[in-house]
Amino acid sequence: MTESWREDEFDAEDVDRNDRVPTQAELDAEDLAELANTTSADRDRAQLYPRREDDPGIPPAPLVVHARVAWWGAAVAGLVSVIYGFLQLGMITDDLRTRLAEGVVEDPANASQAGQVDSLAGFFPPFMLVMIVVLLAIQYPLLTATATHHSRNCRNLFLTVVLINLLCIPVGVDLLFRYPDVWSAMVVIAWIQFGLLVLSALCTLRRPVNQWLPSSTRMRPTRMFRG
Repeated sequence: MTESWREDEFDAEDVDRNDRVPTQAELDAEDLAELANTTSADRDRAQLYPRREDDPGIPPAPLVVHARVAWWGAAVAGLVSVIYGFLQLGMITDDLRTRLAEGVVEDPANASQAGQVDSLAGFFPPFMLVMIVVLLAIQYPLLTATATHHSRNCRNLFLTVVLINLLCIPVGVDLLFRYPDVWSAMVVIAWIQFGLLVLSALCTLRRPVNQWLPSSTRMRPTRMFRG
């Protein structure tokens, strides 16, 4: 009987506890806690993925004027190299073939195989001339899209393609134009293209451009694991 009475007493206490109406202070405390959690989550989400500005304003001159003028100068120099290279393609191919053949004789350990001399000499000059046009054709849309679409990613891709172009120019100068019977100004023109591409890239990295472009959306690992 005693145990049954105690069980009935505990059941009554549970019913009373479940039926108890929370006080206004308790409800306010719960609302404040939920609001704090929501605000913190929204703040973290906004920092991870900043909202795009509807009107970023007028693009800065270093991006829409200076960088483009320098790029157009580099493009003209590159096209001069392409036109001259294709006009003198036979001569350049013969010069490269002679150089490769001499390398086979003088340093066979580090030179290409004798049977590959003709194929390499016939492949690299036109390939490198075409790549000049391809790289320029990729760069300009990225440069203009940086301003028209207010895109930091386009700017970064532009810089990447420019860097690839800069790495190719010294190799191209050596394989295409550094021969006694090639017009000596072609080496100068190629290095002018190099310098103008560097100038164009630096213009897109200037402080006004970085301030105008949207904030970087790089992932922040510390915020990913924040509870």
